[in-house]
Amino acid sequence: MLKDILPAVRGDKKADLVFKNARIMDVFQEEIHRGDLAVAGGVILGWGNYSGQEEIDLAGNYLAPAFIDPHLHIESSQISVKNFARQIIPGGVLTVIADPHEIANVAGAAGIKYMLERGRRLPWNFRLMLPSCVPATPWEESGAELKAEDLAELRGEPGIFGLGEVMDYPGVINGDEDTWAKLELFRGSFIDGHAPEVSGPRLNSYLLAGIAADHECTTASEARDKAARGMYIMIREGSVTKNLEDLLSAVDDGNVSRFMFATDDRQPEDLVERGHLDYAVKKAIDAGLEPLRAYRMAALNPAEALGLEDLGAIAPGRRADLMVLDDPEQVSPLSVYKDGIKIAGEGEICEKNWQNIFSGKKSGDDREKFSDADDLEAEQRRKKAIFNSVNLQSIQSKKFSLPEGESYRIIELQEEQVLTGKGAIKRKPGESDSSLLGRNQAARLAAVERHHASGKSALGLVRGFGLEQGALATSVSHDSHNIMVLGREEEDMKAAVEELKSLQGGIAVVKSEEVIASFPLPIAGLMSPMPAAEAAEQLGELRTCVAELGVKISDPFMQLSFLSLPVIPELKLTVNGLFDVNSFQHVSLLLG
Repeated sequence: MLKDILPAVRGDKKADLVFKNARIMDVFQEEIHRGDLAVAGGVILGWGNYSGQEEIDLAGNYLAPAFIDPHLHIESSQISVKNFARQIIPGGVLTVIADPHEIANVAGAAGIKYMLERGRRLPWNFRLMLPSCVPATPWEESGAELKAEDLAELRGEPGIFGLGEVMDYPGVINGDEDTWAKLELFRGSFIDGHAPEVSGPRLNSYLLAGIAADHECTTASEARDKAARGMYIMIREGSVTKNLEDLLSAVDDGNVSRFMFATDDRQPEDLVERGHLDYAVKKAIDAGLEPLRAYRMAALNPAEALGLEDLGAIAPGRRADLMVLDDPEQVSPLSVYKDGIKIAGEGEICEKNWQNIFSGKKSGDDREKFSDADDLEAEQRRKKAIFNSVNLQSIQSKKFSLPEGESYRIIELQEEQVLTGKGAIKRKPGESDSSLLGRNQAARLAAVERHHASGKSALGLVRGFGLEQGALATSVSHDSHNIMVLGREEEDMKAAVEELKSLQGGIAVVKSEEVIASFPLPIAGLMSPMPAAEAAEQLGELRTCVAELGVKISDPFMQLSFLSLPVIPELKLTVNGLFDVNSFQHVSLLLG
């Protein structure tokens, strides 16, 4: 109990741990204080002149509160929960608010429980949002359906925090009964938002539902408008969607408390080469944001927005989740402390403390027995949902043949954005498909249903990848996670899809009907059990292979995965066909 550590707070007895000669970051007032910081029972006692059973002389180095990522999808890292935690903790991230709607759209409640069990046993602060959109939209085919009554059964699980990003903003605005049943279920809890370019009365309607935050702002004016109406703005810096530079100008002295950083989706190569939330903080500082303000926006602001009153700052009674830094502008922690125990140092996990920091918490194996299985049959069903998630009928190359016609709609890719444009291409008299695609620098794009072996698929066209030959396919496609395959020739596309069936999920690259590279993702077709560095290396090899096929964009696999997302303007492809996000309806590939 807190009163038991009062003698140490008063200085009548030694604290468990004292950081001597520290520069302490005050993120409340954006100031630096010099002194000793005392810790006992995993809690910060305060700063002043303290002595401890263990003393660490910081010699003028800085103490900062550990970072909080208020919105992310661990599945998008393409590595397991355990390996994701091991990768981000040395960078100072000790609290994550994870939305598992990717795996939930594949495996339903089994996927949520899988993530929850693995997240809770690790030495960090893990909170899970219950996905609001499973299926992600009514216009796509997913692997599961979760209604309000299903979420109600999961809500009482330890670690469940609130309702995940409400992507169905038309359903909110128009009073859809199923959507509002979920909103009412979580009234009083944190409800996350997703409202790209929504404004005016439509935004007012959306906010009436109690939705607290948004990570989809792309302009400073949009961010300020939403902040003025009471929303918290998550400045996103992911692997594809990078809004930090565009949004920083929206932050001022009057509204800074409404802004925080988030990563949303971040891939292994970025995690290994650049970092996680620490990268966003450094990028903001490099762009001119005051360092103390940047740390505030990465710690205190999300803590206050989310109601995590014991986190986010260095103050009496808060948890001793801390970073030691020699230069705050570099955002490279010398050491990271979880509840006053050193968990990482110099960019590496402290293995002994990782294993022992919490009794009863084990890192575990990704295929270990489900602890909540009622019986063997239930356990087998859950394991099948997670580890045997790619179910396809035999693939015919004719699925990928263009229909006869003169004019076609085409998706126009926008690099480093999930937003797409829409255009048209016209066939010359007697022109072949290959000539049509080559002349327009276009490629075939197909979505193939992979959850129920329905045989359903749809064909589209896309411009902007630069693909000149071969094909690439992925079982990661937001948010329903059917297979997306991009190619110039039908047979290459067929071979790529067949490779994913063999792997039970992953990424495949094909040239001349031969698989030249692949990356298995056996956990729900979304994640690999390998460490981040190994995953990054394999993905790097895949990118090299794809570059040899003519692709020039920086992140082709993430870009491909977002081309199926029918809630982000402007034109997308689902297994049911091309989808015009502005009119919220499917449209034909053929024009006229």
